[in-house]
Amino acid sequence: MAIYLYKHPKTGETFEIMRKMSESDKPFFAPDGIKCEKIIGNFSGWKKNKEVYEADGDLVKKTNPRYIRLQNGRKVRYDPTKHC
Repeated sequence: MAIYLYKHPKTGETFEIMRKMSESDKPFFAPDGIKCEKIIGNFSGWKKNKEVYEADGDLVKKTNPRYIRLQNGRKVRYDPTKHC
């Protein structure tokens, strides 16, 4: 599962939708029925200059990964007592 961003063409509102990767090319329709365009690579909710466990700790706790990748590229073993 991955998070995809879609932008409403009239209102400019963005929607963060979690979908299977196999469904990534399916169109997304806003609640008002208008087809939204897919935004690639710009995650509005992401906080810059923070590690993943600092920016979205709830998601990390929910997925409970074995390893996390830090901003400097190092892969470290995930420790919930240290990283959240």
